[in-house]
Amino acid sequence: MRNFLESFLAHILFFALILFILLHLLGFKSVVVLTDSMEPMISPFSLVIVSPESDIRIGDVILYEVELSKKKYKVVHRVIDIKEKKGQIVYITKGDNRRYADAWYVNRENIIGKLLFSLPYVGYVSYYGAHLLSLIYPLVSTYLFYRLLLRVWVKNEA
Repeated sequence: MRNFLESFLAHILFFALILFILLHLLGFKSVVVLTDSMEPMISPFSLVIVSPESDIRIGDVILYEVELSKKKYKVVHRVIDIKEKKGQIVYITKGDNRRYADAWYVNRENIIGKLLFSLPYVGYVSYYGAHLLSLIYPLVSTYLFYRLLLRVWVKNEA
């Protein structure tokens, strides 16, 4: 039973790593949501995966970058209106859990992508590890090193 669990865990970690790398190579982006602005749809510390999209419509949840007080932030909010300002299309966004729309317009070039899916609570791993890959590589390498030591130890006892 122990070997089955170890093997199952190794396969799950390997699959998650391959999937995460493949999504990023295909242009998908990820971010950890830190606030409750999109509850109940997206909880704090959810890992959000967005796809690069050019067809943004009212009702879509998007990830975009905004600069406030000379600092850049990534925001996940819903598009509630689309307008034309000075010959450019701008998007008005709002968090589902907020009463009012955001105080800024979002330009097309600031949009990173449209919500593909979110994974509740997975963001804790990414947030506290600074980046999901920085945790997966040590976990996998530690596991493989453990398995190697176990095999050497078992061979030496036999």
